[in-house]
Amino acid sequence: MHVTHLRKVVIGSPDPEDLARFYDDVWGLRVVASVGGTVYLRGSGAEHHILEIRNSVRPTVVGYAVGLEDHDAVDEAARVLSATRGVVMCSQPASIDRPGGGYGFAISDVDGRRIEVSADVEKAPAIAPRSRVEPVKISHLVVNSPHAEHFIEMFVDVLGFRLADEMPHMMFLGCNSDHHSVAVTRSPHASLNHIAFEVPTVDDMLSGVSLMQESGFEVVWGPGRHGPGNNTFGYFLAPNRQVIEYTSDVEQIGEGDDAAPKMWLPEDIRVNDSWADPASARPTPDARELMLGTQEDMAGEPSVMARQESER
Repeated sequence: MHVTHLRKVVIGSPDPEDLARFYDDVWGLRVVASVGGTVYLRGSGAEHHILEIRNSVRPTVVGYAVGLEDHDAVDEAARVLSATRGVVMCSQPASIDRPGGGYGFAISDVDGRRIEVSADVEKAPAIAPRSRVEPVKISHLVVNSPHAEHFIEMFVDVLGFRLADEMPHMMFLGCNSDHHSVAVTRSPHASLNHIAFEVPTVDDMLSGVSLMQESGFEVVWGPGRHGPGNNTFGYFLAPNRQVIEYTSDVEQIGEGDDAAPKMWLPEDIRVNDSWADPASARPTPDARELMLGTQEDMAGEPSVMARQESER
């Protein structure tokens, strides 16, 4: 499989409309549709929508979507995945009946979240910029998992991602020139670690941090620059207590670059940017606790890989 990009993240929250107002008015996304209690928001890029907010009893990550090249690639992926041991098929290829449309199917990730695999989704029209920072796309999704090794097995061996870099507690997975689009941390339970929204420049990231502070939101971690991925960051807590990040300057990996993944240790990461918070090399205990998240009730069915691990 050749996954082209991380298309969107689907979250659940008790009041989707209220949370959507934050993402539209403060964070810099734009509402493009609201259907049946679900709100769809776009960034400034060409993806029809990058965040989908559904109604749920408590905040959760319902799933996420990855893109393929075209209709034929979707059919071939479904054929291969249907015959792959450990993969739970949630649906077969069909037209997608929701804003943006497209053609795709869904599988379950290791912890039971729904992964939509799709192509031919409607492109968003170009829009005039507003006076505040606007994320272009979802840069990456980071989840916590008690089945991290099987998570990596599924994404690398099944979905064709590459292992870009590692930390003792965390692994970074890429599908295109971006250093990583998905990352997973070893955790006692399945939960959201954070969602990262990419803005065009370092200055945009810093402006986003300032604008969030002016809106009454305290910085959870940053501003700073990561070691793995070299991307800049500023972390905040959304009104539903999910951790979100402005990021920019993500390391690009050229096609055919076969450099071995690096194991990053905490002491390898330094604060070198003049604008960075000197304490940003490592997250505070409070930031770590927030990114550990609340254990999620998975809407999907855990994969065979995860069930086998649980039964050992």
